[in-house]
Amino acid sequence: MKNQTFSFYSFVLLLTSLLLLTACQPATETATEEAQPTEAAVVTEPPPLPVDALPTQISADISLDPALTQDADSLLVAQYLYDGLVSLGTDGEPRPALAESWVISEDQLDYIFTLRPGAVFSDGTPITPDIVAENFNRWFDPQSPLRGSGDYATWGRIFLGFHGEKGADDRAKSSVDGIQKVDVNTVLIHLNRPVPDLLKYLADPAFAILNPAALASGNYGGQDSAIISSGRYVVSSWTDAGLVLDPNPNYWGDKPAASVNFTYK
Repeated sequence: MKNQTFSFYSFVLLLTSLLLLTACQPATETATEEAQPTEAAVVTEPPPLPVDALPTQISADISLDPALTQDADSLLVAQYLYDGLVSLGTDGEPRPALAESWVISEDQLDYIFTLRPGAVFSDGTPITPDIVAENFNRWFDPQSPLRGSGDYATWGRIFLGFHGEKGADDRAKSSVDGIQKVDVNTVLIHLNRPVPDLLKYLADPAFAILNPAALASGNYGGQDSAIISSGRYVVSSWTDAGLVLDPNPNYWGDKPAASVNFTYK
């Protein structure tokens, strides 16, 4: 479903400007009838890591493709390497990450994200709406060229199904209908039904944004693959003894002060 155009988009895109003015809410507020059309504040500090995400021993059998693993050690390391559209603050509430702001339609079915200007991968590749859409389609659409043979269990558990799957009532199983680029720095996610915790779900490490060019090489996430970061750290060493992560010089926020060492159990 790479950058698919959905039947509703000719209507949605015509109303985008109206949504931005009359049917939006700030990223840090709960939607109410009284909510005024404002944008989320631009965050200039990196989103926090979980309190328990401290340098520690990990299993040697890890994968750095967070969309395909549910292993706790793999996901711990992934949180140092990758950002998603949003993150969770220490209070457990959504806050901007690669998306600097968003607006939500009155019916809670359209989420319009504005990407952070200047955000790039560790190799310097700009993080664009097309790249975000390619990641979403990889998780959602079995026909995505980036799909591979994974089962994308976290997506299935949270969003209940994949593109093209229907239930006994002939309705789409997935709560997500699709994603589309709106303009050069904006992307729209459309839902089949409201998902009140969508922003919190998108902060899951499984939905971090990866470099499609790196994914296309096949077998991404293993020790023999080139790991490209969208987060604060890069892999500087991956040996039979463990991993060393160094600050990502191309990170959009403040750079970490020190490296992180993971040794194997």
